[in-house]
Amino acid sequence: MVLLKTTVAGFVVLILGVLLLTMIGQYVTVQVQEVHRHDVEPHTQFLVGDTVDKSYSLPGSSSVFGVVAVTEATSNQAGDINFTVLSSDITGARANSVYSAEKQGQFNFTFTTGKGGVYHFVFDNRNSLYKKYVTLTVAYNEVITSQVPDTRVTYVAWVLIAVGGLVLVYGLMRKPPVTWN
Repeated sequence: MVLLKTTVAGFVVLILGVLLLTMIGQYVTVQVQEVHRHDVEPHTQFLVGDTVDKSYSLPGSSSVFGVVAVTEATSNQAGDINFTVLSSDITGARANSVYSAEKQGQFNFTFTTGKGGVYHFVFDNRNSLYKKYVTLTVAYNEVITSQVPDTRVTYVAWVLIAVGGLVLVYGLMRKPPVTWN
């Protein structure tokens, strides 16, 4: 004689654990976000007389960041420049300023793109008598969302298999109590 209810319960829990491990577990997923850095312009140096326009294609909804270093061409001392980022055609009437600053020496910039497209990095030196060397670094972070299998399901399945196996063995080995009337 065996404990029938205990044996059946252990068998059912054991089968549920095996099904969860082999078949159902791969369909239980979680959403994972990964941030990938993309270097648009790792390091470029150019001379600015009046104005210089550097155009880069950037994706939408990305965090763009970089470093600008400005030195005067004649003395190699830190210089100032008017720096603007436009999100549209520079010659068109619909150019939107995304970032604008008049800074000196080396400075960092950060902005978020609204939509994907060509962005113009404009360096304006018309207020100065001296030409400037500008060093530019531009990169952006792209967030990629993906669905991956949930690894916690495997642990739950192994726990169900262990518990179901123990209950099944207990139900098979244990003899039912004898009742005296």
